[in-house]
Amino acid sequence: MDGWAGKILRVDLTSGSCRVEALNPDFARKYIGGQGTASKILMDEVDPLVDPLSPANKLIFSTGPCTGTGTVCGSRGVWAAKSPLTGGIGFANTGGYFPAELKFAGYDMIVLEGKAAKPVYLWIADDVVELRSALNLWGKTVPETEDLIREEIADKWVAGETCITCIGPAGENLVKMAAIMNDKHRAAGRGGLGAVMGSKNLKAIAVRGTGSITVAKPEEFKNAVAAGLAEVKANPLASESFPRYGSGGSVNFLNSVGVLPHKNFQEMCVEGAAQISGEVVAEKFLIRNRGCYACPIACGGPSQVTQPPFQGKSERPEYETHFIVASCAVYDPAALVKFNGVCNDLGIDTIDAGATVACAMELSEKGYLPEKDVGFKLSFGDGEAMIKLAEQTAYRQGLGAVIAEGGCALAEKYGHPELFIHIKKMACTGYDVRNVKGMALNWATSVRGACHNRGYTTAAEIFGHPQKLDPLTIEGKAPLVKAMQDLTAGIMDAAGICLFSVLGQSPPAMFAQLEAATGVGYAFEEVMQAGERIWNLQRLFNLQAGLTKDDDNIPKRFLEEPATGGPNKGNVLERQEFEAMLKGYYEMRGWNLETGYPTKEKLVELALA
Repeated sequence: MDGWAGKILRVDLTSGSCRVEALNPDFARKYIGGQGTASKILMDEVDPLVDPLSPANKLIFSTGPCTGTGTVCGSRGVWAAKSPLTGGIGFANTGGYFPAELKFAGYDMIVLEGKAAKPVYLWIADDVVELRSALNLWGKTVPETEDLIREEIADKWVAGETCITCIGPAGENLVKMAAIMNDKHRAAGRGGLGAVMGSKNLKAIAVRGTGSITVAKPEEFKNAVAAGLAEVKANPLASESFPRYGSGGSVNFLNSVGVLPHKNFQEMCVEGAAQISGEVVAEKFLIRNRGCYACPIACGGPSQVTQPPFQGKSERPEYETHFIVASCAVYDPAALVKFNGVCNDLGIDTIDAGATVACAMELSEKGYLPEKDVGFKLSFGDGEAMIKLAEQTAYRQGLGAVIAEGGCALAEKYGHPELFIHIKKMACTGYDVRNVKGMALNWATSVRGACHNRGYTTAAEIFGHPQKLDPLTIEGKAPLVKAMQDLTAGIMDAAGICLFSVLGQSPPAMFAQLEAATGVGYAFEEVMQAGERIWNLQRLFNLQAGLTKDDDNIPKRFLEEPATGGPNKGNVLERQEFEAMLKGYYEMRGWNLETGYPTKEKLVELALA
């Protein structure tokens, strides 16, 4: 096979056995890779009603056929399992170098099942696959874990760089927002899949591959990559803003148009946002920028704060972490960098951790959360408290023991579930949907919970790429959301291409690289249908897991509380607007308007019947 490595590695942690099976070409063509192949295996082999933290849940890592080929931004892989945070299907995307390294070792996927009797890590060196004791690694942070593994394997495998993915204390302690980290700073953050890894007593996976990935049409592939690079270089956002300032370079603009939320989505257009912009972080703390495998954008980079109380090292925060700090009303850039570093080191999702802390701050300020339960006075704007609560959450200490169960558990415990802003128990991301209405529909219908990555309507509604749509109207939003969800599921997440590449690359450019790499004769429409197939498959898993049409909803705050400032002050998302968008979306999807189930005709069309 070209593009794909052609093998799946299956590891039974209970018995300690490992086996390799061939990747079926028809299966690969139909589901492509990434979240496609992972979701299909999860649906076929895991009961949707299973306890997410039981040995019966499976944890799957899947790359795409573009991963490791040199495709522009072809660095991605996807973790999948039943989510302990939402109770539905969980998947989290990651970049860095680990996904490509797994391909170089000869594997497209790893399927992990069962539970080890004691902590272990998985060592992969091409055809050598073995489970090793991780007793000395248990309790260690993410950087400590990587460093200790490198020390252990240095004399046994010295040719090149080993890539490592692992969990931190949050995953070990089964925190429901625990991340799986790789390359020390890349986070597969959402859905609590780090807790699934911890429940299996699997601390880490270390991989070193000496192989390479062939492409079917080398000359066509070379030309397609060149065309994709040219598009990226021609786009100022992808070629200038993101390399200089990271995704946090959009903070000032999104704040000015009333999209960046503050104080747990209570406010917008706050002047303090400028103090935590990507420009400020780059000027004060960035050491250099760096990218993932085959990435010309290079939006990451090591950063360091030298002055107390927030001294320490961190990766440059992404936009969503800037938003989370604004949601806590903390406008100190040093606190932002420190919070990001603490979450990465402990292996915890910055979005759900920070959103739950913001909820706790609002509960406290309104008198619902007693100071004795926190252990100290808690209010918006307290950066030290924000970081302390993240640390407590990772170790399930103090109020962190409640936060570790998720924002819904915290808000319900203190009698105000409406104050945790979520979809399907997953925290909403950094976009105030009173002022960007397509994102409201995308959030509500997202299969993994509130998610901007699987249908980034803001690209069109705010940034005007590939074309500008009015963010305040509902017109055209149902087809926009469906198209972006299918595009992301098929051409990006399944193929192994980073979402940020869509800021520069056009879908045809990405498709051309996928087709030249695999040579299977894809038509563009076939790949888009594969994305639709993947989306419907994930929808079926959720419905069988107990989620219903009622979960395709939007928090009351956006429907009932007007925008507080900025150019759209007083704006709300009207209930009838949302319901009209949802109805149009269901009709386009071919889902039953009463139950939310895909119709028999749609399942037949997608070969899912």
